[in-house]
Amino acid sequence: MSAHDATKALSPTGDFGTVEAFVRTLSGQASIGIFLSDPEGRTLYVNERLRRIAGLPVTPTPGECWLHALAPEDHDLICAEWSGATATNRSFSREFRFRRPNGSVRWVMAEAFPLRAGGETSGGYVGIVRDITPRQLALDALRASEERYRTLARQSPHAILVHADDALLFINEAGLRLFGLAPASPIEGRPLSDFFPIELLQHLPLSEDALAPGPTASAERQFIRPDGTRIAVELVAASVAFDGHSAVQVLATDITAQKDIATQLHRAKKTATIATLAGGIAHELNNCLTAIMGFSDLALPSLAPDSRTHGHIQQVILASKRARDLVTQMLVFGRQADGVKQPLSLDILLKEILRILKGKLPENVTLREWIPGTTNPVLADPTQIHEVCVNLLSQSQEAMKVSGGILEVRLENIRLSASMTGHDLPLRPGQYVRLTVSDTGEGITPDSHSRMTNPLFVPCSPRSQTEAGLEGMQRILSEHGGTLRAISTGGQGTTTDIYLPAMLQPNSGVVTDPTRDGRSVLTEPKEFLAEHDKER
Repeated sequence: MSAHDATKALSPTGDFGTVEAFVRTLSGQASIGIFLSDPEGRTLYVNERLRRIAGLPVTPTPGECWLHALAPEDHDLICAEWSGATATNRSFSREFRFRRPNGSVRWVMAEAFPLRAGGETSGGYVGIVRDITPRQLALDALRASEERYRTLARQSPHAILVHADDALLFINEAGLRLFGLAPASPIEGRPLSDFFPIELLQHLPLSEDALAPGPTASAERQFIRPDGTRIAVELVAASVAFDGHSAVQVLATDITAQKDIATQLHRAKKTATIATLAGGIAHELNNCLTAIMGFSDLALPSLAPDSRTHGHIQQVILASKRARDLVTQMLVFGRQADGVKQPLSLDILLKEILRILKGKLPENVTLREWIPGTTNPVLADPTQIHEVCVNLLSQSQEAMKVSGGILEVRLENIRLSASMTGHDLPLRPGQYVRLTVSDTGEGITPDSHSRMTNPLFVPCSPRSQTEAGLEGMQRILSEHGGTLRAISTGGQGTTTDIYLPAMLQPNSGVVTDPTRDGRSVLTEPKEFLAEHDKER
């Protein structure tokens, strides 16, 4: 039914009183604001609903217009657009604000249309006004919430990125740092494939409902930064609403360090298992060696000294002693006395270490040993002293890795007294076992020579790992009542002395060269002689 048909139905006799009553009733009871204006845009009528929305007085006033209720922020713009619409006889549609006399603000959507009869020139305008304040408040709250989210995400120390339809919508500074992306280049809105491999973000464990909030299960991925660094990341994905559209938020955490620690822990457990196995085997071998050496000692007196069998039994005893030394090292490796100090023969420990080291030395490094015989035992943790000796020899070997040279090792009993010249060591007078390791490596550079102020610890060249290693050795030796002296000369190499207090029986002395006095023990030039092991 057209508007003309409705008019005829309401006014069959041609009287328009019924039509007027219909229009007034509809306007008065409508849930939206309605206004009428003349062709120039001047307001002729405002219904009750529009009065309440705009805060206009109940009693109409001369020249009253809905434009008078506009908020100051929108007044000039809306008045200009309304004047332009009426001047060109076109429709008007706009969102704006009314400011009521009590100071409250209402958002509205206004639409006005020219009144035409049979295509004639407009006879005015009829307009409708809808109150959209609840919707606008909801939009404002959503925008504020998204702005808070963006602020928190930007300041978060965790990497956060948001993507949708294979496009990157947002990434914070932590994400740029984690993935090694340049912050100056345009990133947001570009395809994900420009920055990430396809397999990184694909198949993340998302919930079935794409709009379901909350995080889901994590996934681990490997990522190679533009600089070639490989990192391990943990990704947690969640569906979110971003700028009014569904998207996927990904929280990325760098777990490279945790992975490295887990790997080291796994290796440590394997090493501990091997050490336990080595300790068990060593005990079993020790039982066998006890029987072999015991029965050999019993059989030896019953044989003629010049007989061939007597010589064979002596070789058995000699081989058993060497095997016993090896068992001792296996027990040290097995950490049978980890953290517990016990009497330890450094000559046995050092010989076995050097035996293994010889097979690993480069061809351009020559090993010279001076271990004249049995030295006094020391009270020490075998594992820690073994670690000190191995680290010290490894550092000297590393110093000659390129240029080659001579690695000299000397072990001896010495006596320190307070009256000795050059006795500037922080040790009490008494009997000690001294291990000296010298190399002919690079030593320190001339510009670092001024740092040689501490006679007990002199950094050997600008090698941070070497310095840290010597500090660790000094800490272990201090716990055992000993100390370390490292002296390095540029172009001539490094000499390191390790002192450990000796264990002596009451009324026992140290086997030393009687021609030496206290003055020469610390100051005389050291001799390095090659010891040929007669037992080999």
